[in-house]
Amino acid sequence: MVWGMKAGYILLWPALAAYLLHFLFPTTPRGHLAGWVGSGLAGLTWAVWTWGLVTRGLQAGHWPLTNRHEFALCLVWAILTIYLLLEAGWSRSDGSPGRRGGAFVLGVALLVAGYAISRPADERTIRPLLPVLRSVWLQIHVVTAALGYGAFGVAAGLGAMRLVARSTRLPEGMDQAIERSAALGFPWLTLAILSGAIWAQYAWGRYWGWDPKETWSLALWLWYLMMLHLFPLRRWRGLRLAAMAVLGFGLVMFTFAGFPWLIRTVRLESLHGF
Repeated sequence: MVWGMKAGYILLWPALAAYLLHFLFPTTPRGHLAGWVGSGLAGLTWAVWTWGLVTRGLQAGHWPLTNRHEFALCLVWAILTIYLLLEAGWSRSDGSPGRRGGAFVLGVALLVAGYAISRPADERTIRPLLPVLRSVWLQIHVVTAALGYGAFGVAAGLGAMRLVARSTRLPEGMDQAIERSAALGFPWLTLAILSGAIWAQYAWGRYWGWDPKETWSLALWLWYLMMLHLFPLRRWRGLRLAAMAVLGFGLVMFTFAGFPWLIRTVRLESLHGF
């Protein structure tokens, strides 16, 4: 990784620690201060991570969206961006999670960042853009996917908080925050699938071919569509809603990281690089 990514990864740890202290002692002076420190460090991490992505893009001469390593870097950026924007709104409203979900959302970001830095050296190496990737649809498809996955990552972090703190008094708007985060990701995922279909038409001469990756992406889309329809039902709120958000992001990570491994293991045919 370029220096910005390394520094950003290091900064994620103290930011998570500060948020965790705030989660454990939200009403104490030190807990309140830790929340502000966590937000500040998370904002600094976002700035450093953004600079790292820009630097990598300038070095490569193209958008850093071409393999699993670069997509994971963009996914971390999307999680941080969406969470910080939501947190800024929550801090001005009643009944919202405020900064208490920061430790769990940053935990999700660290999980993805750990995957990124563990990629093989040849995947982390900057390479010339392949002809099939020289399309505006690359940026549209991958960026919308990263934003959708990022929102689902925030929902999963909040869902994990809901599950961990099941016996603790939580803000009244906890379920609504999980719901809105997941609902925010759904249109981005939809755009990612649609733009991918258009790109496939240009690249391979067909919009949809039931490629294994396409089929699993459709299954992921149906999962979140089901969640959106279950949100209004009272019996599906609370712990069930939280569990669905966490499981949903597990499906996201399998779609992104696990499915390519499965394709190689069982020797399925797929035109998708990642």
